[in-house]
Amino acid sequence: MMMESQVSSGQLKQCRVHEFAFFNELAEDIHHVLKSVESEALDYTATETIYHAGVSAQHIYLLRDGYVKLFKTTANGKDQIIRIVKAGEVFGFDGLVDVRYNHSAVPLKQASVCRIAVAKFNTLGVYRPEVERLIMVRCIQELQHADERLLELGAKRSQERLASFLLSWCTVSPMNKWTPLVLSRLEIAQLLGLTIETVSRLCTPDMGMNSWGASPL
Repeated sequence: MMMESQVSSGQLKQCRVHEFAFFNELAEDIHHVLKSVESEALDYTATETIYHAGVSAQHIYLLRDGYVKLFKTTANGKDQIIRIVKAGEVFGFDGLVDVRYNHSAVPLKQASVCRIAVAKFNTLGVYRPEVERLIMVRCIQELQHADERLLELGAKRSQERLASFLLSWCTVSPMNKWTPLVLSRLEIAQLLGLTIETVSRLCTPDMGMNSWGASPL
């Protein structure tokens, strides 16, 4: 039997979904209605799984803090990371278009999330299509980014892939602010379609990796 989503230990508490910047472009009256949508604030550690591929997609998630990796396991048992979710982003929206998650979600070190049951969106009434449209637009944007990454994987050499990843990772943070690199060498390899040996070779002192504002790999 397929495992269900693992719920983090601790008492569940309400999450203030309407305060997420993700919903800022919605009209003020929709913001007011969002306050009525029931949600749960959950904390996960690196040893826990938020949800598994193949389980019923009953929830949508908003990442409050930390990082989450979304990955699929190939037929030969290898994990391929398809996306790294950062604070303020939405994930797990399969429930709006499908009945099951097509990937697994696991925290990188730790993660705090808001979990919303898809069924709870019914409380939005006539505003539900507008909120779902916003989520689906973000979903389409993520698909476009995935297409761009696939193009990079096929067109760029190993060192170019790594350089592009590191630049994109750092550009989301304000200037002069510490940017922790929370992925291990294995996880970087799984994201970029490289071997861990290649990533280890490229991440040598000669590349200046140890002088950057990043966590040790």
